[in-house]
Amino acid sequence: RHYHGTLRIVLGKSLTYFMIYVIMSVYMLCLVPKMFSLVQIAQAGTLFAFVLPYILACIFFAMTCSIFIHHRESCLMIYVFTSVPLLFISGISWPGAAVPTFWKVFSWIFPSTFGINGFVRINNMGATLPEVLVEYQALWIQAIVYFFTTCIVYRRQIILSRRHAMERLRMFRLRKLVAKTSR
Repeated sequence: RHYHGTLRIVLGKSLTYFMIYVIMSVYMLCLVPKMFSLVQIAQAGTLFAFVLPYILACIFFAMTCSIFIHHRESCLMIYVFTSVPLLFISGISWPGAAVPTFWKVFSWIFPSTFGINGFVRINNMGATLPEVLVEYQALWIQAIVYFFTTCIVYRRQIILSRRHAMERLRMFRLRKLVAKTSR
């Protein structure tokens, strides 16, 4: 019964992840550059406004994809094997003009593509939020779409777990009845 309300579960889990990732983002985007005297052109407000939809899009994307992952160890393997290809098709480490159209369009599925491109333009080129409006809007669209897909996926999981619980309860009652009648 405590699983009633898909929205409560999705919002609760995502808020927990959000708090963790905001702390990590502040550390990685603000403290690390200061500690190592790295050049950082970005305004703090612009950077935070851009990172907000990126974090939300990543959280909801990962929660949506979690339906396909059955073992916790698999996440690390998926991360290792997808990080380099995603970096290449984002157009940062490989010339964007050399990336085939199919792979460019395919890369739009992942929040990292818009996050990387927008962050580099903000942090290294001094872009403002209106100058990265395409990436910013794409991240908000991804956050909203992946929020809804997460709700759908979690609702399906709740329905399946209820169905399995009811089947186990029926089997338990049936065994109890058989044991009682065989005495």
